[in-house]
Amino acid sequence: MRQRPLFPLVVAAILCVAALLLLWLRPTLGEETPSTATVGTRTVARPGSSGVSPARVPPRPTPPLDTPATLADGSFVVRVKASGAPVSGATVRAWLKGPEDSAGQPSWRHAGEGTTAEDGSLRLPAAPGLYLLSAQAQGYAPARREVARHQGESETVVELSLPASVSLRGRTVAEGRGEPVPLAEVTLRPYTEPGSPSAQAHALPEEVAVATSDEQGRFDFTGLAPGRYELVAEAPGFSRRTLRFVPVPTSGELEVGLWPASTLEGFVLGADGQPALDAEVRVLGGPTDFRTTTGAGGGFSLEVSSGTYWVIARKGGQVGRAPGFIVVGPGETARDVTVRLGATGHLAGTVTRVADAGPVEGAWLVASPTGAGGELGRARTDAAGQYALELPPGDYDVRVLASGHTDASSQGLVVEADRYTVADFRLEGTASVEGTVVDPRGRPLAGVSVRAGLLRGASGEELYTRTDAAGTYLLEGLPVGTVRVRAKQDTSAVWTSRTAQLATGARGRVDFMLSETGLVQGRVTLASGEPLPEPAVVRAMAKEGSGGLMDMGLAETDAEGHYQLELRAGVYQLTAVLPGARYTYYHVDDPAVTVEPGTSVTMDLSLMDERGLRGVVLEPSGAPSPRALVVATQAGDFPLSIPVDADEEGRFSVPPHPQPTALTLQAHNAGRLSAPLPIPEGAGELKLQLRPAATLRGRVVARSGAAPSGFTLRLLEADGSAPVWARDTQRTFPGNEFLLTDAPGQPLKVSVRTTDGRTGEAQVTLSPGLRADVEVPLTGGASSISGRAVWSHSGAPVQGVGLYLDRPPGSSADARTGPDGRFRLKDVTPGAHTVHLLAPEGKPEARSVTVATSEAVDLGDVQVSARKANAGSVGAGFSEDRGWVSVAWLTPEGPAAQGGVRVGDRLLAVDGQVVRNRTEAERRTQGAPGTPVQVTVRREGGAEQTLQLTRAD
Repeated sequence: MRQRPLFPLVVAAILCVAALLLLWLRPTLGEETPSTATVGTRTVARPGSSGVSPARVPPRPTPPLDTPATLADGSFVVRVKASGAPVSGATVRAWLKGPEDSAGQPSWRHAGEGTTAEDGSLRLPAAPGLYLLSAQAQGYAPARREVARHQGESETVVELSLPASVSLRGRTVAEGRGEPVPLAEVTLRPYTEPGSPSAQAHALPEEVAVATSDEQGRFDFTGLAPGRYELVAEAPGFSRRTLRFVPVPTSGELEVGLWPASTLEGFVLGADGQPALDAEVRVLGGPTDFRTTTGAGGGFSLEVSSGTYWVIARKGGQVGRAPGFIVVGPGETARDVTVRLGATGHLAGTVTRVADAGPVEGAWLVASPTGAGGELGRARTDAAGQYALELPPGDYDVRVLASGHTDASSQGLVVEADRYTVADFRLEGTASVEGTVVDPRGRPLAGVSVRAGLLRGASGEELYTRTDAAGTYLLEGLPVGTVRVRAKQDTSAVWTSRTAQLATGARGRVDFMLSETGLVQGRVTLASGEPLPEPAVVRAMAKEGSGGLMDMGLAETDAEGHYQLELRAGVYQLTAVLPGARYTYYHVDDPAVTVEPGTSVTMDLSLMDERGLRGVVLEPSGAPSPRALVVATQAGDFPLSIPVDADEEGRFSVPPHPQPTALTLQAHNAGRLSAPLPIPEGAGELKLQLRPAATLRGRVVARSGAAPSGFTLRLLEADGSAPVWARDTQRTFPGNEFLLTDAPGQPLKVSVRTTDGRTGEAQVTLSPGLRADVEVPLTGGASSISGRAVWSHSGAPVQGVGLYLDRPPGSSADARTGPDGRFRLKDVTPGAHTVHLLAPEGKPEARSVTVATSEAVDLGDVQVSARKANAGSVGAGFSEDRGWVSVAWLTPEGPAAQGGVRVGDRLLAVDGQVVRNRTEAERRTQGAPGTPVQVTVRREGGAEQTLQLTRAD
C-alpha cells in the first residue's frame, strides 16, 4: 500500500487519550466481563488494565414479529446435538427473513426462542418463510443454519450440531505504516452459506461477536464456531474496513489494516445567506449514515469513510443539499462543502391497482437518494391511495410496498425546491403457480422443495413449499412478472430452474422432471500441487441450463481441500476458487464431469487464480476514487460486460480472461468517466484516470400538442446503445426542463419519454468539466420489437434466449424467449436499433431494425446457431474416474459430435496413443485448426470404435 501522511504524534496521542476517556465515562450495563470477546458479548479492554472493563451499551436487539406465530401456523421441531448426543438446556432462537431495505439488506425479525428438553428437542411455532436458526449451549460454540418453512407443511424438522469452539487472534494496524491502532472495535458476522460473491453475513446483534483492540492493537475472540465470517473494524481517526471472508480458525495472527479517516468540512447557510446554527447535517452514500450538527458559525466537520456522498442539511422547515456529489479519498479532507437551506421539494401522487384502478390504502413509499442507499423519507397512502413526501431537492429512488400486491419501484425521480413532482404508481396484484415433480420414469416425487420468486425482483423474496405424495405443489401470493421457479431434492446441491410469466390473478404451471443424483468428490490444491492456504469454494455449473438460467451448485472444501457435491445426473463444469471470487467469463476448457445416477465420480481440481487484472481508479485530481465502478468489456464471438466495484482506496481486480487482449476497461463514478483502456498483453498495474463530469441543461419541446408535464430521460451512447459504464442512467423530471450536473463528458444521445407516451431524441457532445445546452424535440409514441428465436439447423423454437437491446449480452437480459421461442421488447424509442440474441449453448447473434413512431415491428423467425468449438479443438470435454477417461460434454455440431462421439464414451486412445488421464486427453485432442485426429472410444456395452475427426477451424 502507498504511504499516507503521518498525523503529528502529539495530536495522535491526544486523540487516543480523549477516546479512552470517552469510553471510560460512558454509561455501562451489567457486570464487568473479561476483555476476550465471545459470541453474543460486546466487551472493551482498557489499555494497561488488568483485562477487565465495563461492557459497552449493547445495540438495540432485533425487533420481534408484529404478530407472533402460533402452532396453528406450523412449527419447527429443532433437535440439538453435540458429538451425536442430544443436548438439553440449549437455547434456540429463530429469526424470520423479510424483504430487503433501501440499502439492499434483508430485514430480520425475532420469531421466537426456547430451551431444549432432556431429549435435546424443542418445538417453535413458525409460519412459512425463510429463517435463521441458532443454538447455543454452555461449553460449545453456536450452531447456525438457514432453513425454509414450507407452505402446506405442518412441521419442519431441523437438526443443529454444536461444534467445539475455536478462537481468532488479530491486530489492527495503520495501513501502509504498520503502527498499532488501539481502541478499534472489531465485529465478526457469521456466514451460513458458501462464500459466493452474493453471500451475505448475518449482522443480527445477538449473533455477532465484538472485541476492542488493546494498546498494541491486538484483539482476541473465543467461543467461535468454525467457519467464515465478515470482519468489520472501526477506530477513531480511521475509515471503516471490511474483510468479507475471514476463515476461522486461521493460522497465526490476522492483521487488519485501517486507512486514515476522511473528513468533510463546510458550512450551512440559511436562505438569507447567514450561518445556520444547530442545523442537522446528514451524509448519505457510504457504509453507514453519518450525522452531526453545525456550530455557532454554521460550520461542521464530520469524520467519514472514504467514498462518494450526498450532504444534506435541515433546520426547521428548511432543507438543502450540497451541489453534486462530494468525493473524498482515504485520509483526505473535502473542504468548503456548502449547503444552502431553502424550501423543501415535494413528491406526491397516488397508488392504485392495475386491475380496477382502485386506490391502494396503507401502501408504504420509501425514498432513498438515487444510487446512494439510505432511507431519507417514507410515507403511507391514505384511503384515497394518495401520499406526500417532503424531501430536499435532488433525485430519488422510490419503492412501493403493499400487502397483497407486487412491489413497484421508480428510479431517478427528480425533486425540485418548492415544487411538486408527481409520481403515480399502479400495483399489480399477486399470482400463483402449480405443477408436478416426477422422476425420469414419470413417478411422482414427494417432499421435493419448490421455491419461486421474481427473476429480477426488488426484494429478492421467495415463497417455499414441498410436493405432496402425488408430487404436486401450489404456491400462492407470488409477485406478477417473470418468476423463477426452482425445485430440488434435499440431498442435491443444485436447483433445477424454470421461468413462468405470471399475470394478476393467474395460475401458471411449471412441471419438473428430476433425475436421480450422483456424487462428485475430490481434492482441491494449488496449481503447484501444494495445499490450499484456506478452504476454497467449488462451483458445479450445469452445462445445459434451464431456459437460459444458470443451475449451479456450491460446496466448500474442508481444511485439507476435500469437497463433496451431490448432483442430479448430467454434465457439469467445475471450478475451484477462493471465497468471494467472481469467475464470470465463459471458458470452454473448464474441467467437466459427467454425473450418472447412483455413481460416484472423483475429480481433483486446481485452485483457479482469480487475481486477473489489477489497478486503481483515480479522480481527476489524481486522488483515489473510492468505490468507483469498473467495467470490463469482452469483444469477439462472445461479447460480455462485467462490472466490478473498486474498494475504499479505488483499487480493483478483474477476473482473469483467456484472451486478455480482447478486453477494454472503463471506470465511472457519479458522472466522472475514464477513457476506454484496451488491455495490452502482459499488462501490469493499471491506472484508470477519471475525467470531470459535465453539466447538461435542456428542454423538451413539443412541435405540436401540449407541452409535457413530466418526462423520463436516459443518457445513451452516441450510437443509441445502452452505456456499459453505468448501471442506470434514467431520471424522471417534472415539467419540461432538466439539469444534470453529473453527465459524462463525451458524445451522447439524450432519449426522453413523456408521461403521456411521446418520445424524442437529440445528439449532444459534452466536454469534461464544461456545460452544454440541448433541446429535445418530441416525435411521437414508443414502439416495440417482437419475433421468434429458432435453431438454424432444425427450425425448432429456442427457449431462454436472452434479448439485449442496443448492448452486448451481459448478466441481465432485457427479455427472454418463452417455450414457443417468442419475445417482445417494449417501450422502444423510434429509430435504428440493434437486437442482440444469446441462446443457451449458442453463439451471439445480432439483428438491425429500424422502427417508426408507435410501430410494432415483428422480425419473424430469427435464427440462432449453436456455439462453435474452439479452433483447434474437437469440441469435447473430459472427466476421469477410477483410471478411466470419459467424454463429459460435447459442443453441439462440433467435430466430436458430428463424428459420432457421445457423452459417456470412454476415451481409450488419441492417434494410437493410450490416454491415461484428462490432461492427456485435452492435450492430445488439441492441434492445428483443420487437421485430422483419430480417437478410439468404447461405448457402454459395446466394442471399441475408432473415429476420424477434423479439428475445428
